[in-house]
Amino acid sequence: MVKFTESEMEGILQKLRNKKNVNISKSSHFIKRIKEREKYCNYDTIYNIINNSVPLNIEFSEDNKFRITYEHTDNYNLVVVIFIKSISEIRLVTTFPEEKEDD
Repeated sequence: MVKFTESEMEGILQKLRNKKNVNISKSSHFIKRIKEREKYCNYDTIYNIINNSVPLNIEFSEDNKFRITYEHTDNYNLVVVIFIKSISEIRLVTTFPEEKEDD
């Protein structure tokens, strides 16, 4: 398995923001979590965020999975875990709200 870096993950996200072709698939776990957390966000919101927003943080998790944090609401950030299948293909693994810390 090819190992990807945080820099390569940022490159893929940059391709998405630049409207380059990147195939996005959804895991069954991701679909389940979206249904459970609809009050925080839905698929269209997540899709728009990853295609248009610069993440606050990219953190390598394991086995080509990355924890990507985006600004979302006044109270919550949106965390999306993404698996890189290749430079032109990613899978959305899970998503969840993360309460913002008080400054």
